[in-house]
Amino acid sequence: MPTSKTCKTEWTWQESIKASWKFSGAMNCPHCHSDQYATPKSRKRMTLINWLVLLPLPFAAIFNLPLVYSISMILILFAVALSLIPKMMELSNEQKPLW
Repeated sequence: MPTSKTCKTEWTWQESIKASWKFSGAMNCPHCHSDQYATPKSRKRMTLINWLVLLPLPFAAIFNLPLVYSISMILILFAVALSLIPKMMELSNEQKPLW
């Protein structure tokens, strides 16, 4: 789970998921209310996990799988992604460029 660099407090799973859905770069620490930013390494990992959720779509088109199988695979991968994102999130006090 991510740990705030300012107050050294570990975030809960729910706090991590809520913070990861922010469109702006800053995530507010629920304990010390300081701005925290995801590191470039963790942002790349989280983006890769999010793209893996859509992986069944090309296979469904190529192998002509029924829609029920595709949707169930996407839902399973979405649940896996939700469980992995907080574990892969790392925080920093300053926003760093992705590249």
